[in-house]
Amino acid sequence: MTKSSRFAERNGDNRKDDKAMKEKKAAAAPPNKLEKKPSVDINESAEAFIQKFRHQLLLQRLESIENYEQMLARGL
Repeated sequence: MTKSSRFAERNGDNRKDDKAMKEKKAAAAPPNKLEKKPSVDINESAEAFIQKFRHQLLLQRLESIENYEQMLARGL
C-alpha cells in the first residue's frame, strides 16, 4: 500500500466502497418503528425511577426532621 493510496482512503476518495458500506448498513438496520417503542418504555421507566427517588428523599427528610425533634425533646 502506497502513501498516496492511504491518503486517498482517509480522505474518502474511495467513494464506491463508502456507498457500498452505507447500503449494507441501511439494509441491516432495523425499521425505525421498532426503535421508538423501547425509547417510550425507557422514558416511562426513567420517570418512574425519578418519582420513586424523589419520594424516598421526601421520606428521608421527614425522618430526619422527626429525629431532630426527638433529640430536642430529650434536651440534647
